Amino acid sequence: MEADRGSIKKIVAAVVVFIALTVALTLGIEAIGVDRLRALVVDAGPLAPVIYVFVRALTYVIAPLSSGPLGFSAGILFGLVPGTVLTLLGEGIGGSINFWIARRFGRPIILRFVGSDGMSRVERWYVQAGNPWMLAYARLFLFSVYDFISYAAGLTSLRYRQYLIVTVVAGILPAALWVGIGASITGDFGQLLTMYGLLAIVAIVAFIVYGRLRHLVKVDTGDSATTTPMA
Repeated sequence: MEADRGSIKKIVAAVVVFIALTVALTLGIEAIGVDRLRALVVDAGPLAPVIYVFVRALTYVIAPLSSGPLGFSAGILFGLVPGTVLTLLGEGIGGSINFWIARRFGRPIILRFVGSDGMSRVERWYVQAGNPWMLAYARLFLFSVYDFISYAAGLTSLRYRQYLIVTVVAGILPAALWVGIGASITGDFGQLLTMYGLLAIVAIVAFIVYGRLRHLVKVDTGDSATTTPMA
């Protein structure tokens, strides 16, 4: 019961932060001007998408960096489809770097990148990240911590090809949602409400699916059958 209350409090806090972030971005965009922001992208030329992909990947590798506002900015600066593609590319590159850092160098190097708090998150997902179905669930619904989960996946015996397919395919929906919200901020208010509604549906589905998925794949923290510890 206490765990459920704690989860509800975390969800409420996340919703409040999310709404506050959206409002702050909207006010900031109105103050700067959408046309001025997009003009900066045009002036930057081919470097603009390259810089975005690089920064997006970097926020995956180094834990203290937050990638939250980047999805919004991609929608504002590049539009829905290009922004989604660039976001997936950056996340795929960053996640792959995390995966191979964990696979080749193990926990001591991961600790240097993510710190002790981040390492505890990696360990929390160590067993589950070795199962492709649980990894797909995490990619769809736990995208805010997928950087840590990518490190965890590298510590397991999961094949890199499986990791990459899940990361790209299952990442389309969350990437499109975040980028779509950013694109909607500068457009019709009804579009923004639609994106919020889709995000709410995703959150509800996440609660419904998680318990059933854990039961289906029979994964728990005491079962290491799906993984092989790496150094």
